[in-house]
Amino acid sequence: MRSEKNLLAKVIAFDNLHRAFGGASHGKRDRPDMREFEYHLETRLFEIRDELAAGEYAWGPFHRFWVNDPKRREIRAAPFRDRVVHHALFNVLDPIFRRGFIADSYACIPGRGTHRAVERYRAFVRARAGRGYRLQGDVKRYFASVDHAVLLGRLERRVGDGRLLNLLGTLVTHGAERPGCGIPIGSLTSQLFANVYLDALDHFVKERLRVRHYLRYMDDFLLLASDRREARDRLGQVREFLTEQLRLELNPRRVSVAPISEPCDLLGYVHHADGRTRVRRRSVRRLWRRVPALGRRVAAREIDPDDARASVASWFGLAAHADAFRLSKSMFTQRDVDNVGKRLLVRSL
Repeated sequence: MRSEKNLLAKVIAFDNLHRAFGGASHGKRDRPDMREFEYHLETRLFEIRDELAAGEYAWGPFHRFWVNDPKRREIRAAPFRDRVVHHALFNVLDPIFRRGFIADSYACIPGRGTHRAVERYRAFVRARAGRGYRLQGDVKRYFASVDHAVLLGRLERRVGDGRLLNLLGTLVTHGAERPGCGIPIGSLTSQLFANVYLDALDHFVKERLRVRHYLRYMDDFLLLASDRREARDRLGQVREFLTEQLRLELNPRRVSVAPISEPCDLLGYVHHADGRTRVRRRSVRRLWRRVPALGRRVAAREIDPDDARASVASWFGLAAHADAFRLSKSMFTQRDVDNVGKRLLVRSL
């Protein structure tokens, strides 16, 4: 596959940096660091351009915090200046690498989100008339386990610009939790790197194993097989490839081989072979706990009503793609949900 030359010049072009500022500032207009950057916008962009051109750009310290989504994860947010550079890199690199992705890679790709992956799985099941076996799995501690040498090798296949590769090398190592491994959750470039890294698995499954029904969403993958033996064989082949080629391990608690006729827990939904789709039970439990708490926090003026509505609206976005009418309706009649919580739900529709 042909590598691209003279890419740093495209990254540091002023129109690309200005576009990158727009991407980095989206949804963050009220943040002090963004406002300060914008106040001196042209000066800041020229400073970034000159430092990148000279090979002297220094990445700043991360702001670290934890989220529960649903499991506890550490997020490392880059300073605003670095996020502009991340967007500038992404603008140039994403089209180059995306051309090589398989059609059934879905995470962090415009037009290929969760719901598109879910629809694709349903199409797989229909194509097999509900017969056969399903192999599901995900990678153990994926972002923390990405090997820097392997990642940079994957990047070098398409990036033929030495100066840009040097910059990418400093970016990859800057995000390390331990020497030689790990990329931070929360950076735009990390999403791209994560897809580039596991793109090797996608091509192995599709081209070497010749599996027709396969999809991946970040580090979660699923494939269909004719019988249990074939599914077990595929599991062994995938595990060997991940270990030997990408230095990754499967999460033993998240690997399953089951008949397609059994319910499938995939990307927030439980899918039944007869076509019914339910919202995952733990997602429902989280919402029942969240709504009354949101109502109380809005009433106490601890959070902005718009933020609370956005949180509840995400539920309805999830439920809209499932058979969840009665469940959603029950939100309005549940006595334990206070009036403020109900109003939030109503206004989120």
